[in-house]
Amino acid sequence: MLTCAVKTPEGLSYTVIKPGKGERPIAESNVTVNYKGMLTADGSEFDSGQGAQFPVGGVIPGFAQGLQLMQAGGSYRLCIPAVLGYGAAGTGPIPPNADLVFEVDLLSFINPPPKPVIPVAERSCTQSTTTGLGFKILKAAAGKKPADGDMALVDFTIFDTSTGVVQQKSEWEKIPLSQASPIFRESLNMISIGSTYRFCMPKTLDGSPDSNIIVTLIDLRPAPRETIQN
Repeated sequence: MLTCAVKTPEGLSYTVIKPGKGERPIAESNVTVNYKGMLTADGSEFDSGQGAQFPVGGVIPGFAQGLQLMQAGGSYRLCIPAVLGYGAAGTGPIPPNADLVFEVDLLSFINPPPKPVIPVAERSCTQSTTTGLGFKILKAAAGKKPADGDMALVDFTIFDTSTGVVQQKSEWEKIPLSQASPIFRESLNMISIGSTYRFCMPKTLDGSPDSNIIVTLIDLRPAPRETIQN
């Protein structure tokens, strides 16, 4: 009988067929599983896999929630209501508004490495412009500064203002100034080639601080003609 014993607040139900051991996957984990998917209505199988590998965040919400309850070596039955599955649209062999059951063996999983963290002492700015843009010069240089028709080649690191967790990092990013947001264009206009600045973005309309950014201007090139806005 395709039923489950424990119900979560989100609406997922599950039964522990065999407990596992150790840590549990997170939304960013990549898992390796054996699984079988069935329609609750008649028990017919619509999918299965052996040693299947995929990111937890890449499957339907009910399956993702269930995987995060499991431990490696464990086997669970997941009873997934349609609202946490494929909903009113359905997909392929799964009809609209279908409740689903998955029997899952979690063989193993890999968590992503932790994101780098900018130290507290390296998150703040010491000066600000009239628009409220904060900045600190980390490395000064006497090179050319960008003009509106330029394309800036930059290395940048975006980090959370409160935790310091790095959200994005990019090298040799090509940014036409005409396509940059007003506040980022103001930031770029301050930098000369070879210099590195830390910018503290003004607070958003709801009062929450925005992400801060460390920028190194590597070089300047003429922007492609199609990107230049009059």
